[in-house]
Amino acid sequence: GDPITNPATVPTGRNLYSIDAEKTPSPEAWTVGVNLAKTLMDTHLKKHGSYPLKVSFTLWPGDFIATEGAMVAQVFYLLGVEPVRDPFKRVVDIRLIPEEELGRPRIDVVVQTAGQFRDLAASRMYLINKAVKMATEAEDTDRNYVKEGVQAAELFMKEKGLSPKQARDWSTQRVFGGVNGIYGTNIMGMVEKGNGWEEEQEVADTYLNNMGAIYDEGGNWGAFQEGVFEAALQNTEVVVQPRESNTWGGLSLDHVYEFMGGLSLAVRSVTGNDPDAYFNDFRNPAKANVQDLEEALWVEARSTLLNPKYIQEYMKGGATSAETFAETFRNTYGWNVMKPDAIDDALWNNLHEVYINDKLDLNVKAFFERENPYALQEMTAVMLETIRKGYWEASEDQIQSLTQMHTELISDHQAGCSGFVCNNEKLQAFITENLSPESQLEYEAALKTVQEIPTSEESMVLEKETLTENTSDIKEEINSNLIVFVLVGLLLLLIVLLIIKRRKQA
Repeated sequence: GDPITNPATVPTGRNLYSIDAEKTPSPEAWTVGVNLAKTLMDTHLKKHGSYPLKVSFTLWPGDFIATEGAMVAQVFYLLGVEPVRDPFKRVVDIRLIPEEELGRPRIDVVVQTAGQFRDLAASRMYLINKAVKMATEAEDTDRNYVKEGVQAAELFMKEKGLSPKQARDWSTQRVFGGVNGIYGTNIMGMVEKGNGWEEEQEVADTYLNNMGAIYDEGGNWGAFQEGVFEAALQNTEVVVQPRESNTWGGLSLDHVYEFMGGLSLAVRSVTGNDPDAYFNDFRNPAKANVQDLEEALWVEARSTLLNPKYIQEYMKGGATSAETFAETFRNTYGWNVMKPDAIDDALWNNLHEVYINDKLDLNVKAFFERENPYALQEMTAVMLETIRKGYWEASEDQIQSLTQMHTELISDHQAGCSGFVCNNEKLQAFITENLSPESQLEYEAALKTVQEIPTSEESMVLEKETLTENTSDIKEEINSNLIVFVLVGLLLLLIVLLIIKRRKQA
């Protein structure tokens, strides 16, 4: 459904279709996946002087359908296995690629899946786990990172208190997803509620608990055992996320920081090392590519949030466009939490210049006040929360300008009461610290006004009266319809009787 890759999809949405998972990866997808795996290994080799010990993937349904399983092919090739097809081109099994043909070590993998992928491609998940077991048992003369990863996972679980048998049984598990069949990580609300957590480890623990269900054959489908996901993440050096559409990017879509960011945070929590992060960029079907996360985020920021032409055109969208700006700011903050090195002070400084100081002379504030002042309240609150949390080392002037604009918007338009604006007491205290005594009282009173629930007797009576009036109107309408229905029925019955009488006479 990408309107750039295939303009014929809009406006009717035609040419949208799903996939036969049993035929994945297709022969074409296998070629693409192998090339992506080679590019990823070459990039890591140039950057670090060695192959990655383990690569962690996010598997989403959208790119799986659009690319016919290219990322599954990439996983297979890193492990050193290839598809076995039946006469109908279905991938029914896998086989080891000989060590001499590979020419490099077998690289370990771990996979997190979105719920829709789990529902769509269960058989591919089985094959990935089977591939891990096959790669572990390969009799290679060179180093085998998969075997080393299985041994490290087993040792980790023993140290965490699992029995030797449990540790051995769980050591080859590499496919994980939502517990209790959930379809997301359920961490976005937590991340954006900054006063609900103090340390990033709290967010990481929530992610590990929510996404630590094992997906393998039999009783291991959806099973959860504390410590298994953490064991599988040992030695992870790279995180890979698919991107197949021009309609969203790492900043504009919250699910990217949720999955890719969440996985990066989990790896950092478990291993103590911040993994490299890359997109598998499938937007150009003829030339799939590997793109560094930081590069991708900066390209998106420069072409959208900081691009005067983009901003001018997007402002024509009115209130909904204003909220989209606010959502993108929330996602940028989310990346700060998940992978702080991916969002530096320079980006926030640029955003401050464009949206607070109106550096591009676009009358940004006037647009928000006219269309949706609550979106700008949210944006300024997000920026202030980023400062409060220590992710952005802003200047005193920046803090003051943000505080002033935020409180003025609340004073002039009342508080929109999003999570950042009204439901974060610690942020409110931080804002209050940067206000004059008079402004403090005004700000606190404005928040109190919208947070109080009306309980006056008058409002309750009005609600009851309105309800009674509506109920009476509904009853009258029902009675009228019932009378009409009865009359029509009697008329039809009379006509039928007359017809029967005439036929008898005839």
